Amino acid sequence: MVKFLHTADWHLGLKYKQLGNKAQKARDIRLKTAQKILKTARDNDVDFVLIAGDLLDSNQVDRNLVGEVSQMFQQISPIPVYVLPGNHDPLTRDSLFYDPVWESVDNLTIFQENKPVVTGNCTLYPCPVSQKQSRDDPTEWIKTQDESNQINIGVAHGNLHVGFIDEANFPISPDRTQISGLDYLALGEWHSLFQHPDSGGINRTVYPGTPETTKFGEDQSGQTLLVEIDAPGSAPKITPIRVGALIWQKRGEEITGLPDAQYLEAELKSITEPGNQVIYLKLSGVTDQETISYLSQLEDHYHDYFLKLQVSLDELYLKPNLLELKALLPEGAVVNQTFEALTALMKTQPEIQDYADISSQRTQEIFNQLRDQDLVEGLSPEVLNRAFLLMYQMIKEASP
Repeated sequence: MVKFLHTADWHLGLKYKQLGNKAQKARDIRLKTAQKILKTARDNDVDFVLIAGDLLDSNQVDRNLVGEVSQMFQQISPIPVYVLPGNHDPLTRDSLFYDPVWESVDNLTIFQENKPVVTGNCTLYPCPVSQKQSRDDPTEWIKTQDESNQINIGVAHGNLHVGFIDEANFPISPDRTQISGLDYLALGEWHSLFQHPDSGGINRTVYPGTPETTKFGEDQSGQTLLVEIDAPGSAPKITPIRVGALIWQKRGEEITGLPDAQYLEAELKSITEPGNQVIYLKLSGVTDQETISYLSQLEDHYHDYFLKLQVSLDELYLKPNLLELKALLPEGAVVNQTFEALTALMKTQPEIQDYADISSQRTQEIFNQLRDQDLVEGLSPEVLNRAFLLMYQMIKEASP
């Protein structure tokens, strides 16, 4: 039997440009998550740890970080740690894996060639990456011995060549475990947990996902995998363990008035561990200026409360006060006729027709003038409110 930890895509030193001045805090959290993974390995008394690529975000990260990581690995000695260079930290001439600091870590092996490595009752088949891009399958070389009593584990970094991946970088055959006789294929590159079954329905090809979410959309990230295999040919027992701290969430909310905005803020205040939350709010609807002003202050108000709060008001439209707008109208037939026509068109929309301060007779006269123009089809309250808003803004800007 073998029990090991499968992890990948730590991306230590990630720039996190989208987080602005909070980027360093996010990098510190990633480092703490890495420490948590290694503690998990020790607590579960694993035989070894596999890191399947992209330990570092690039070969240009701060060299002091290399020293910190090497010390972390040393702290779980004698548990062996196997590191595979990935496409973000490939074995190019400037690779940080050539730094002599790694040589002092007695329990660390950095895979540098396509060559089997025996550890106990397992044989590892590593596929280290030596360039950023390739159209070749890095696992193509793997060929296990048919008569071996070893548990065979492949370790690679690339894209499983399944239906939704076209022209993949480092494409990997989805049938690799069967073609090459592997009991398990430990992969890295995809940032969400993904398990691919073989023809017998057994999940042997697995991505653990990044242990700390890097961006929106990585819904199955924040985990490491405890893998147990009883014997050659046995089905792996795969147990995801939550280790990540950061939560990235996108939310869409419709706003019609101040009560909606206040309810939304109350929900934000109820979020646990706000310092680990990256939130993108996309607000939509038609509302008044007071509500828009209220919402436009949320980002500044909660700048130090959340790791990051971004509020998009692009689809939130101002409901203009028609009486105020009418009072602002300058003298001139064109502007007044435009306002009157928009007011008449409001009568076609049940949701807002009661706000149209115009007589039925005058409305019919305007419709008669517009009879030959296909203006009514495709109208909506949002379109009309946007038209009034544009008119409102133009008049405001033109006013002395």
